[in-house]
Amino acid sequence: MNTHGPSFAKWRSWTSDSAGTVRRAILGFASILVVILVSLSFLTRQPAVGQPIAFNHLKHTEELSLNCEFCHKYVRSGAHAGLPGAETCSLCHRAVQGTSEEAARVTELLTAGGPILFNKLFRLPDHVFYTHRRHAGIGELECQTCHGEIAGTESPPPRPLVNVSMDFCIDCHEERDQTVDCNACHR
Repeated sequence: MNTHGPSFAKWRSWTSDSAGTVRRAILGFASILVVILVSLSFLTRQPAVGQPIAFNHLKHTEELSLNCEFCHKYVRSGAHAGLPGAETCSLCHRAVQGTSEEAARVTELLTAGGPILFNKLFRLPDHVFYTHRRHAGIGELECQTCHGEIAGTESPPPRPLVNVSMDFCIDCHEERDQTVDCNACHR
């Protein structure tokens, strides 16, 4: 004999439908959240940076044994390392060097007298205070600490090889027992 009657059957049906609805709502919310997070990761990712020539860091750093300061003159003394201009490139490339089409193109650009304007690959937010002088000069950090293996690339990467984020900087400061006071870096 059914002592629960029709009301129990209705309640049981309602609770299982309700649980299914709740599960579907949670899955729907989670799906939307994943889509938003993936979209934000693409939106906040730095856009690809193009360069005027396919500069071969490996050729210059390994084969020719040039140090970073040869092209980036302010790497140890300035706020920004500096990007090489035509005058720096023309020290070697007034005449075609090697056999590559790109080396011939550099000489052609220099002969035409126009500038060679490299585009900055690494960008920090405007509110972040950073100087190469303090980090590479005084702190004696190696370039690869923040720039990764850029010296070993044969063509310009479209994006930085290292994600220099707040967590990245704080981890580095903590490892080296440096300040993590917000006002030291945020202005």
